Amino acid sequence: MALDIYAWLAQRLHRIPREQPQPIIWVAIKDQFGAGLSQMNNFKRKFRIALGQVLAFYPAGKIEADGRGLTLYSSPPPVKKRMLLVH
Repeated sequence: MALDIYAWLAQRLHRIPREQPQPIIWVAIKDQFGAGLSQMNNFKRKFRIALGQVLAFYPAGKIEADGRGLTLYSSPPPVKKRMLLVH
């Protein structure tokens, strides 16, 4: 689950407009990441653990979690662009 969350946030957070944070409700998050977990409480607990693991490697990712779901904020990508000189 952590790898899926990382890939999702890595491609999404840097495309969010600074002035328009994106709220996502828990049901939508569970639909995307909660295959095999029938209870919402179990899903939230496992998701929050995995999210903590992801943010350890993507500390610039700006996310808030609350009882309604997540709010995603504009964040730099986890890997910086590199300029390549081609001869």
